[in-house]
Amino acid sequence: MRARTLAALMAVLLFAWPVAAQEQRGSIEGVVKDSSGAVLPGVTIEARTSTGVVMTTTTDTAGTYRFPSVAPGNYDLTATLQGFSVKKQESVPVGLGQIKKVDIALGLSGVTESVQVTAESPLVDVRQSARQTNIAREQIDLLPKGRDFTSLVTQAPGANSESKLGGLSIDGASAGENRYIIDGIETTNLQSGTSGKNVIIDFIEEIQVKSSGYTAEFGGATGGVVNVLMKSGTNDWRGSALFNWEGDKLQTDSRPTLRLKLSDTSQAEYISYPKDSRSRMEPGFSLGGPIMRNRAWFFGAYQPALTTIERSVSAATSGNPVGIAQSQDQKETVQFATANLTSQLSDSLRGRVAYNNSWSKTDGLLPGLTATDATTLNFAKATTRPNYSVSGHLDWVASPNLFFGVRGGHYFADTFDTNVPEEPVIRWLSTNNVGLAGVPTELQRPTGFRSVASNSKSIRDQQTRTYVQADGTVYGKLGGDHQVKFGVQADRVGNNVLTGESRNVVSLFWDTSYGAGLRGPFGYYIVRSNGAEPKTGFVTQGDIHTTNIGLFIQDAWTINNKLTLNAGVRTEREKVPAYAIGSDIPEFALDFGFADKLAPRVGFAYDINGDGRWKAFGSWGVFYDIFKLELPRGSFGGDKWYDYIYTLDTPNWSTLVDSPG
Repeated sequence: MRARTLAALMAVLLFAWPVAAQEQRGSIEGVVKDSSGAVLPGVTIEARTSTGVVMTTTTDTAGTYRFPSVAPGNYDLTATLQGFSVKKQESVPVGLGQIKKVDIALGLSGVTESVQVTAESPLVDVRQSARQTNIAREQIDLLPKGRDFTSLVTQAPGANSESKLGGLSIDGASAGENRYIIDGIETTNLQSGTSGKNVIIDFIEEIQVKSSGYTAEFGGATGGVVNVLMKSGTNDWRGSALFNWEGDKLQTDSRPTLRLKLSDTSQAEYISYPKDSRSRMEPGFSLGGPIMRNRAWFFGAYQPALTTIERSVSAATSGNPVGIAQSQDQKETVQFATANLTSQLSDSLRGRVAYNNSWSKTDGLLPGLTATDATTLNFAKATTRPNYSVSGHLDWVASPNLFFGVRGGHYFADTFDTNVPEEPVIRWLSTNNVGLAGVPTELQRPTGFRSVASNSKSIRDQQTRTYVQADGTVYGKLGGDHQVKFGVQADRVGNNVLTGESRNVVSLFWDTSYGAGLRGPFGYYIVRSNGAEPKTGFVTQGDIHTTNIGLFIQDAWTINNKLTLNAGVRTEREKVPAYAIGSDIPEFALDFGFADKLAPRVGFAYDINGDGRWKAFGSWGVFYDIFKLELPRGSFGGDKWYDYIYTLDTPNWSTLVDSPG
């Protein structure tokens, strides 16, 4: 009977309109008793914040009250019951995803004292077994950081920036095993798994980092889950004018760098490259306030980042006898903008919609520090990267024991290039022809030479994600207090890409043999080409979509007001698309059914002193990652190229671009 009931529940979740979003709320709950320890039903509990939000609820027959959906912030609680003194609990801090337990004891009302204020507030979420760190605005202002939010994540225990792991590593996982959420919408890069959106620090209200032990609701990560909430408006009109500047004048000179000699790669040398002239300016403003006092608020901010880099490299030197003097500028513009509307329409209905933009454009290429670029290089390439997200959520407290939430959003990112020379690239990577017999002096170039800075061109590389999550929470009593949460998540992702080398790429290997002895008088060379017209090199092409479905159910069972057991199970259906589709090629290269990705999770949390200030906790679980599109792009038909290998029979390398058929 129980199995059929569970199966029916999961079936309902499966066919509900769903995909993955993240928590944008916290909660407050507790029990009200009198001085003798007896529970008190009918007590009115008021929760008030500095933003002007005022919510009320009433304790049930067991003396229990709860606010299951509150915005992160500090709350003042007031308990009132006729015949008892009014009790106030001030400054209860609630972070993203936290459940704060605040028990209240009421004494009989006296003649001289009608209000009792409790000074200490619970500091720890003693109901959950997840290991998470919440970094609030007050801490953000004080901590050392860069300009992007990821520089703050390393303040969480177990989070580090590890170049050999690809970037941000949480508890030893690689950079591609994390998930990133901005205002409730996942913005993880679909190809690499790293952060797919820049967010400037000045706009952020709170950052949550879940590193382990998180419940069945959270999937798609074997590292950590990074959740960012932007600032919101309040009942008070608030605005700011901002200006930040950084530049090379505040930086030390570059240190000597060890490199291989450009004229003799069998030897190494130390060289001090000239320091770039760099300036970054960030003017900006923000404004927030009430739309309807105590019910609806707005916040908006805009802050562009304007960066200019000037680089000059030296001409020929003893260490670089064929160096070429170059001086070029590069300009980068990023348009950071955010806007949101938050509402508390009633005690039972709370919602929020948000928009975040981080459009950017880079104008110009910089010459290489080795001064090996040809004077004919085109440095005018421009790269534009549109990037935005929209999201929203609605929470409804249907009754004191039943709560529903719906959330969803859309994420879009693209990359396209202009002013790219559509001509072949001739280069040598690990060898050079300096001093090679039979090579005229005017044709000699050092290691690393390229005839064209880059002919790689992105026509489009659009990443899209649309998802919705619907969940419900039921509160009940059976051998203790239960909080059963269940939900469905649907995540539709897509990638429409056409990018790569606009013409052939020719790699020369001077005075070297290929394999068992293939070489000409001067070595050999490889032409990367598609062998057809127009002759392009390495190209990535495809237009794919796939929808991943996640289901979860979990229970938080508090047995004796101190010990909470968390248990749940998650399952997912994931289809990994193929980029090359034909009559004999399936649409999906890999197909994982719900039975393939069952993920049970259990944990415990124990309130040691019963005052919400110390806890012991632990957890065990099974976690599955979501395939990043780097795999299907590279192995399932997205990347296309041919290599043609030829003997190098002439020193006149400029004539070799038309060799492949």
